Parts: sequence; structure tokens; C-alpha cells
Amino acid sequence: MNANNKYHILMQGTISNNVSETCKEFGISRTIYYQWCKAYQEQGMDGLAEKERKPVMPNKVDKRTERLILQYVAKFPEDGPKRIFYELQDEGVNIGESGIYNVLRRNGLSKRIEREAYAKEVKAKKRDGAQAANSRGCKEKPKPLDYRMKNPENAHPGYMCQQSISYMGVFPRVGKVYQYVVYDAYSRLGLVKLYNRKSAIHFIDFMDLKVIPLMKTLEFQINNLVTNKSREFTTNWDRGKHKYSDFLHKNNINQVAITADQTEVFQPLQQFAAVLTKEFYQQAWLDDTIDSFETLEKRLHEYLRIYNFSRVITDGPNQGKIPSDVALEYAGQRETLPLWLFTRR
Repeated sequence: MNANNKYHILMQGTISNNVSETCKEFGISRTIYYQWCKAYQEQGMDGLAEKERKPVMPNKVDKRTERLILQYVAKFPEDGPKRIFYELQDEGVNIGESGIYNVLRRNGLSKRIEREAYAKEVKAKKRDGAQAANSRGCKEKPKPLDYRMKNPENAHPGYMCQQSISYMGVFPRVGKVYQYVVYDAYSRLGLVKLYNRKSAIHFIDFMDLKVIPLMKTLEFQINNLVTNKSREFTTNWDRGKHKYSDFLHKNNINQVAITADQTEVFQPLQQFAAVLTKEFYQQAWLDDTIDSFETLEKRLHEYLRIYNFSRVITDGPNQGKIPSDVALEYAGQRETLPLWLFTRR
């Protein structure tokens, strides 16, 4: 399990106040749970990260070799595993025919028609990339993310928003709950919607109904939307397409997909999640009046109105302000934000 998985398990154990049931649900021992808990208390998310690399299995293909295989397929899609084996062997690449076949199957390229379609797509992307570079006159390298917002020009609402999907557990009388979050790291404005399962289509729905209308009202654009590289947000295949990435592109939102082990970048989002756990979910778990999914979400929205409109920021450059004030000041507005943005489905 990666650090995020461990963190979510710890959060569920905290929310439910039942470590035994949490350990049983995720198939871990109480000893391991408390080891993770101690590591998190002492080192934060870094304490949950893997300290040692797993040993490489003899038959496992490393990333460099897999990349060479895919590059070969892009040039000679008519060749199968046996021919690729002989050609790569001549180039000094030590991999068996079965290993090559596994790479092809894993990437959906075991059939010739699939390899030919892949090669065609790679050539088209190279051609489009070359044309785009020519139109600019040179290749432009994307600027690195200033996730600490040290540059004053980046210290504003919308520069770095973060989003995540977290499994909050099986609530009594409610069922499975997944928390979808979009969080602005500068203003600390947090938007949350609950669903009963994971799906990219839910995040598109969330963005359409709440996030994008809010950004239009506040008159600022999301410059960088930071997500992890899970399949809900992006594809693991470099040349593949993902419907959520396409959605963001169409709305002129720059997606920055990073690995979950870059815990320092996700620290603002993790802090927001910890506040929600402590101030809302722990109480909601024991509240007998919450007897449906709709009631749980309604109570959450009531809490978020307090968090975004009344709760004072206690640290950082905006200490003493509330999230909505920070956003309104940047937009040069004085009127109150419309509450429908926080209550509408």
C-alpha cells in the first residue's frame, strides 16, 4: 500500500472509532494499523511512505526495456514477440520472448491490428507535436509548479487547486461514502461532494455543477489543478487518452498529475481532509439522525458553509481572514458569494 492508502485507512479508523472493524475490512492486523498510526504521528505522510524498494522479480520487465519494446512496435508493428526478441537481442537487450509478450498484452498490443493502430497513433502525435513546435518557433518547456507559492505572482486564489477522491468508509444507515474534494491551497476554500462510488464521470459532474460556476463567480481561473496519477484522473499509458483530462483541457484548466508519494505537494489537501475528519465525520458517524446518504451530504454542506464563510484561517499569509474573504478580495468583489454554489447538487 502507498502512503495515501494507509492514510485513508487511518482516517476511517479515526472516524468510525472502531479500529478492529477497520482492520478487518482492509485485511490488516491491529499491530500494523498502530505502527502506521505511530509513524504518521511522528513523521506525517513521510512516515507512511515505503522505506525500501521491493525486490525486482527475475521475470519482471523494467521500465526502460518496456519503453524500448513499445518504441520498436511503433516502428515495426507487423513484427510479433519472436521477431522483436531476435531484434532486441541483437541490440544487446536481454529479455525473453515471454517477457515481450507480457509487455504487449499489458499494453493491449498482442494482436497485429492493435500494434498497427498504436503505431499510427504515435506517428500522428509526433506529427502534430512537430507542427505545434514549428508554429511556436521553438519548443516551450512547461514551468515547474511553484507549490509553495514563493513567487508573489503565484500567491493568489486559483494558482494551485488540488483534488482527490477518498474512501470514507461504510457509514451506519448510509452505506459506502466517497469524498470528492477540490481545494484551493491559497484561499483555503474547500468544495466537497459525496458519492457512493469512484468514477471519473462523477468528478466531471462535480466540476460542472459546482467548481466551474464558482470560479466564474469569483472571476479567477484555475491555473494548475493538481491530481495524483490514479486512473480516475489520468491514464498510466503516456500515449493514451483520458476523459477527465480531455474535460479539463476543453475548459482551459491545466492539469498537473503527480505521483502520490510527493506528499509535500499534497500537504494542504491532507490538512483540509484532517480538519473535515475531526470536525465533521467523527460526529456524523455517531449521529443517529443521519439515516440516509442525502442527509449526510446536507449536513456536510451545512458544515462547509461555516468553514468557507465563517471559520478563521489560523496560520499562513491569510491568517485572521476567512476563505471566502480571500477569494473575494482577489476578485475585487464585496458582495457575499451566492450560497447556491455550496448547496446545489
